[in-house]
Amino acid sequence: MFVEARTRPVLAEVCRRLDMSDAGASLLRHHTNAVYAVGDVVVKIAPVDIGLERTRTVVAVVRWLDDRGFPTVGLSPCLPQPLLVGEHAVTIWQRLNPAHDSPVTAAELGELLSKLHALPPPPVNLPKLQPIESIRRSLERSTIISVEERDLLLNRLELLAARWSEMDFPRGMSLIQSDPQTRNALRRFDGTPVLADWDGAAIGPREWDLATVAVHCRRFAQPGPAAFVDFTAAYGWDVSSWQGFEQLCQLRELQMIATNARKSRPGTEAAAEVHRRVAGLRKGPQELGHWQII
Repeated sequence: MFVEARTRPVLAEVCRRLDMSDAGASLLRHHTNAVYAVGDVVVKIAPVDIGLERTRTVVAVVRWLDDRGFPTVGLSPCLPQPLLVGEHAVTIWQRLNPAHDSPVTAAELGELLSKLHALPPPPVNLPKLQPIESIRRSLERSTIISVEERDLLLNRLELLAARWSEMDFPRGMSLIQSDPQTRNALRRFDGTPVLADWDGAAIGPREWDLATVAVHCRRFAQPGPAAFVDFTAAYGWDVSSWQGFEQLCQLRELQMIATNARKSRPGTEAAAEVHRRVAGLRKGPQELGHWQII
């Protein structure tokens, strides 16, 4: 089970290699990855199923972006990366400003994505975005949803899979971050906003990134619905004018539900939030309402 008790010994070994003490390490997040701040670096520990090869791909993408001057979080030069500690792939990053007092805005996120989507495909063997397969795998692996909930979500997936296969994406394919949101953006200490979290980097339709931002603005109190107007103005194109927009948003919402259903453990607040989202979906996509952050 991917829990703090499992990743703390991994962190201790990484700190030993860095000649640092893990005594003052603070846990920033323990969900998709375990993320610890130690001194002037951030240690990111991947679950076993992520694998070293996938982490190597992420490292290659970030180095390519950095070489091209794209504003992203940088890898620490302290050790060759990625590391393999036990069965876990580990990366070490430069510590940035979490920007709690001045969070990255939707407009700044729009500027970052506009720059990202203008880049040519990187010379890296990136996966192609495959949301249908990803959602199906997540639902099959979830331990918290009932048979009825799984059937509901799979039936919904089949409907949206048909729509996905018919979509014509006017902006074309490029490198996409695949989960862009203001919480995946930080600031350098000089205030410059940067895009972080490249675990989902893929080749896919640019509209996927834009729909992701739209869903986050729609479903969460922050940044909120009004922020999508600022995002669109900064990006330079209104994805909501595209005829496939609403169905792509519904597919993205389904993926967010399925992914959290896979990651959540029974009896937790995260599991309760997944059940609440599924209950809203049962009433209809228009009844999903606001979500709580998991």
